[in-house]
Amino acid sequence: MKPGAVWLLLAGLVAGLAFAAEPSIDPDELVLSGGKSIPTEATVVSVYDGDTLTLDTRDKVRLRWVNTPELKPPEEYGSEARDLTAALVVQKRVSLLTSGGRDGYGRLLSGVVVEGKNLSVSLLEAGLGHLFIIPPDDTDLSAFRSAQSRARAARRGIWSTIRYAGVLHITSFHANADGDDRENVNGEYLRICNISDQPLDLAGFRIADVSGRNWEIPAAILPVGHTVKLHSGVGPQQTDAGSQIELYLGSRDPIWNNGADRATIYDRYGRVVDSREHQVDKPNP
Repeated sequence: MKPGAVWLLLAGLVAGLAFAAEPSIDPDELVLSGGKSIPTEATVVSVYDGDTLTLDTRDKVRLRWVNTPELKPPEEYGSEARDLTAALVVQKRVSLLTSGGRDGYGRLLSGVVVEGKNLSVSLLEAGLGHLFIIPPDDTDLSAFRSAQSRARAARRGIWSTIRYAGVLHITSFHANADGDDRENVNGEYLRICNISDQPLDLAGFRIADVSGRNWEIPAAILPVGHTVKLHSGVGPQQTDAGSQIELYLGSRDPIWNNGADRATIYDRYGRVVDSREHQVDKPNP
């Protein structure tokens, strides 16, 4: 091999390693579309789960305004959410209410309207998902909140389970930060959603690991359906609901065990609100 070719090969390998070492993007948050065109209409060809589907344009869609139970690992009412979404949209022409970008997995972030009905509202009405807002979002959410309130009052679907009996729900648990956890403490975080029908004051809530060590969650008002990113480390508390609320537990060292751990949230009266086991995060296909 010529010397010039060797240097090109080495440069390519170094570039590849540098790319692999870059921090992963938060899969729930909006990122640039990467130059890909964004359709306004398409036909749905398949459904992976209740809030993830594939279009005939080959775009994968992460449904806006709702979070449905997972299939892997299996959660209660995950298959029912998938089946309802499939029944409503597969092989049908739909309108797309896009947010103007994609998520960390490259999926189009979009609402879906089929036969004049908003798919997210239909899932909320059936109790097969909860309201899930990632700001900025200036959508009128009154229909979404009303649908969720009716399903909760009727104890339909997820609202009949212990997991959704509280006011907060842990939607994701990133216990293993990119790189060395000791150098990236804030790469450890949980995303926690207000699944109640009222804005929630987080003052007095605590979070504990599997060993019982616990930390007070900083005060903030979390609107209905909004999430808080709760980081392990130190940083400025971001409590403005016009953008993503981000709070910091103030630890100088990693909190969560990369191998196995459990995060449990307690309210100000010491009652368990929600709990989630740590597992390796994998993107939906």
